[in-house]
Amino acid sequence: MMRASGFIRAQIFHASRRGLSAGPLRRTPVTAASRNVMSEGFMNGSSSIYIEQMYDNWRSDPNSVHKSWDAYFRNVEAGAGPGEAFQAPPTLIPGRPQQAVTSAQTSTAVSTTGDVSRAIQDHLKIQLLIRSYQTRGHNIADLDPLGINSADLDDTIPRELELDFYGFTEKDLDREFVLPPTTFIGGDKTTLTLREIINRLKNIYCLHTGVEYMHLTNFEQQEWIRKNFEQPRVTELTAQQKKVLFKRLIRSTKFEEFLAKKWPSEKRFGLEGCEVLIPAIKQVIDRSSTLGVDSVVIGMPHRGRLNVLANVCRQPLETILSQFSTLEAADEGSGDVKYHLGVCIERFNRQSQRNIKIAVVANPSHLEAVDPVVQGKVRAEAFYGGDTKCDRNLAVMLHGDAAFSGQGVVMETFNLDDLPSYSVHGAIHIVVNNQIGFTTDPRFSRSSPYCTDVGRVVGCPIFHVNVDDPEAVMHVCTVAADWRKTFKKDVIIDLVCYRRQGHNELDEPMFTQPLMYQRIKKTKPVLEKYQTKIIGEGVADEKYIKDELAKYGQILEDAYDAAQKITHVRNRDWLDSPWDDFFKNRDPHAFVPTGIEKDELNAITEKFSSVPEGFNLHRGLERTLKGRRQMLADNSLDWACGEALAFGSLLKEGIHVRLSGQDVERGTFSHRHHVLHDQKIDQKVYNQLNDLSENQGEYTVCNSSLSEYAVLGFELGYSMVNPNSLVIWEAQFGDFSNTAQCIIDQFISSGQSKWIRQSGLVMLLPHGYEGMGPEHSSARPERFLQMCNEDDTIDTSHVTLDETFAAQQLHDTNWIVANCTTPANFFHLLRRQVLLPFRKPCIVMTPKSLLRHPQARSPVEEFVSNTSFRRVIFEDGPAKDNGANVERVIFCTGKVYYDLIAARKQLGLEDKFAVTRVEQTAPFPYDLIKEETNRYPNAELIWAQEEHKNMGAWAFIQPRFNSLVLCDNRGGIKYAGRKPSASPATGNKYTHINEQKQLLAQVFNVPKTSL
Repeated sequence: MMRASGFIRAQIFHASRRGLSAGPLRRTPVTAASRNVMSEGFMNGSSSIYIEQMYDNWRSDPNSVHKSWDAYFRNVEAGAGPGEAFQAPPTLIPGRPQQAVTSAQTSTAVSTTGDVSRAIQDHLKIQLLIRSYQTRGHNIADLDPLGINSADLDDTIPRELELDFYGFTEKDLDREFVLPPTTFIGGDKTTLTLREIINRLKNIYCLHTGVEYMHLTNFEQQEWIRKNFEQPRVTELTAQQKKVLFKRLIRSTKFEEFLAKKWPSEKRFGLEGCEVLIPAIKQVIDRSSTLGVDSVVIGMPHRGRLNVLANVCRQPLETILSQFSTLEAADEGSGDVKYHLGVCIERFNRQSQRNIKIAVVANPSHLEAVDPVVQGKVRAEAFYGGDTKCDRNLAVMLHGDAAFSGQGVVMETFNLDDLPSYSVHGAIHIVVNNQIGFTTDPRFSRSSPYCTDVGRVVGCPIFHVNVDDPEAVMHVCTVAADWRKTFKKDVIIDLVCYRRQGHNELDEPMFTQPLMYQRIKKTKPVLEKYQTKIIGEGVADEKYIKDELAKYGQILEDAYDAAQKITHVRNRDWLDSPWDDFFKNRDPHAFVPTGIEKDELNAITEKFSSVPEGFNLHRGLERTLKGRRQMLADNSLDWACGEALAFGSLLKEGIHVRLSGQDVERGTFSHRHHVLHDQKIDQKVYNQLNDLSENQGEYTVCNSSLSEYAVLGFELGYSMVNPNSLVIWEAQFGDFSNTAQCIIDQFISSGQSKWIRQSGLVMLLPHGYEGMGPEHSSARPERFLQMCNEDDTIDTSHVTLDETFAAQQLHDTNWIVANCTTPANFFHLLRRQVLLPFRKPCIVMTPKSLLRHPQARSPVEEFVSNTSFRRVIFEDGPAKDNGANVERVIFCTGKVYYDLIAARKQLGLEDKFAVTRVEQTAPFPYDLIKEETNRYPNAELIWAQEEHKNMGAWAFIQPRFNSLVLCDNRGGIKYAGRKPSASPATGNKYTHINEQKQLLAQVFNVPKTSL
């Protein structure tokens, strides 16, 4: 502290000489001594005020000021005149003894004033020099193991790292300087020579580790990082630790060599050039386990995945090696290429002596798409484990350099870091920095100096490290784990490496990177380099090396022999979220009613209509709550009530419900209001559905960031952890899901087929043509229907009107696509998601205008016991009892139903035209459609939709309808609706109304003018 005090006081002195203001300070009584202080020639203006304050403090406590000021004030008090009291501070000019200044020494004191000024300036320069290394040292660090590239794409040396920038020369190298309080390079020393200062700074910041942390805005965090890198001997490993590191390098390196030898023509996306990744991940896990983590979820691209599965997760080697054989599938699903697969394994960690669960999440070739999925999974595991601060749950994300800087979902995911309902309290990011993206030079793939610069936006420390220095890698991994434990914030480890093969093992990289690959061919693998190092240090001898290599070689050969005996691929061996207990004793064809008791319905509605006493509710919401109570009294519940009843009834059964998305708390259309805000007390809120009963499940309703891609991926990951939950993502408008298409296509639609991974995730997509233009009309139902795995023809003899047929359809489908028209049916659909004996994603085209439509209401009787979801709602008017005379049966889905029945009533055609609603479009309800068409044997069949002909459900339902009805000579079903279009909807209100009338005229075969 004395060293720090001396330096700071010296700066104060220097500031006073320059006449700089120290800010307003209180005045002190003017004494003769204080007048003497103020009369000193180098003090003036506001500086004298500062000196007065210091003098006042000194009079109370002489130890409160630096010794130089103590001596000065003592001389003043002793009667020294102006210009006589000053003496040079002893800490500024090393080796000069402190002496009392008397009047006889005045001339000496005056002569030293210039020397003192220079000394102060030099020490300020030393502080700036040290800060420059802390800030810019990474820019000249030796990070490239090939020695040909600068990791920051800049070969120049920052001027502030050169001596002449500060006016120093070689003559100054052996001068001794006081170290500032913002560095720990001195250890126990308070002064060092300039030569030693520079040597230590270069060894810390400019060798094989480059540390970026001065962009952090938190001083405590900066200090913490300085301590962990600047303190002497902080990076050294013990002999035992070096042996462990060496053995891990053996596994990482020899695993890839073995695969290359046995299957030279197979793609495997090996790790050659970054073999240190395996020891790095293991060090992160070891250290985190020691710090209390017992579950790690890893997300990664394909490079090195098999190695991670083998040597980090310890997936049985024979299981991995069997993936290289052509085997039959032992269970359902198409499977996936081996370098996309995941796993979940619990194993004993020898370093921490604790069990730890490690999961690698399956990931497609959309490299960064897995990032939010991992974080959602970690968040859910922490939630169910009561780990509110994620002390026991950790996300480890691996990235490629080009993908990390190039793909927007990375930034979207980082933006979730500190959001209360999404935070995983810090993830550890490891970038496998190949210094090339497929064939693209980094100078053409990013505009930032480093591929990791995206992390600077959210205040991540970034540790760049040369992979050919495995011990440096171990150090940064340890610091990263400690950082995450201490501050619960993200951290990035940038492993600067190279790719010994091409993009894959069959690629020829010399086509586009000839110079780089000429150097790679001459570069020894890190295992050879480290082997030489530990032998040279006496840590190991030749026999030890040979024995360890032979031991792992035999393990690989034994696993290879065992793999030859495997005859079937078990995709279930690659599950990253196993639910074994969930499927036990469940009949996949047994459905249960989804209705609830009337008393329960009343209780939930009453709670949904009330607020606690003293809560200052918005007046508009007072009317809303009163309206909810009135709807119950009138036996006519709206959409918001139907949704709340579904959530509330599940919550009372102990089911966790999570609703996430943009503005979902209120609802985009102001219909939901699940979080009420006190109008007089900031941040005082009330969630009615979390106040139903003592033992209820927790209801999480949370407004998300303005992201679809990352947030949908997050909710998917969340849904994977516990099947006994209802996880919902709602788009602000249905077509906003466009920007989450990667998650939809690669994970939700095909996840079970590729990875045997079930999910009950629900997507609510507001949909409906109401004149709101091309970006607020269509949720693109055609896309979801196109991706259904159901065949478009069926043998009618297999269509039976029983529960087994419908259950089998749901069991076999990849997802459910629905467009409900009543609150009760929506209620049942949501409850069915949880009560099914398996899990399927559910895509719901939710309404906008129907949220308040007076006819889109449901009586209480449609919610209570022994009721369930209606896949098709049949015509229930006069036409039902006039089947033989009905001219047309109009099939439709969604909001257009209400337009159709209004027009039918206006035209007086209620006994001639039947209107039937298809509530579940996929799986297609063949059984119920067959029953309905048989009811009207003479009627023409029409499919009416408000979407354009090349959109909506038409292309999906046409072949399915026709496979049922062509045999009865009716000629199939006909289309009524808008013509094909490139745009989903018109942006012109007049055109919209005209198109809507044309649709209705076509359906009812009347002139448009009659509508």
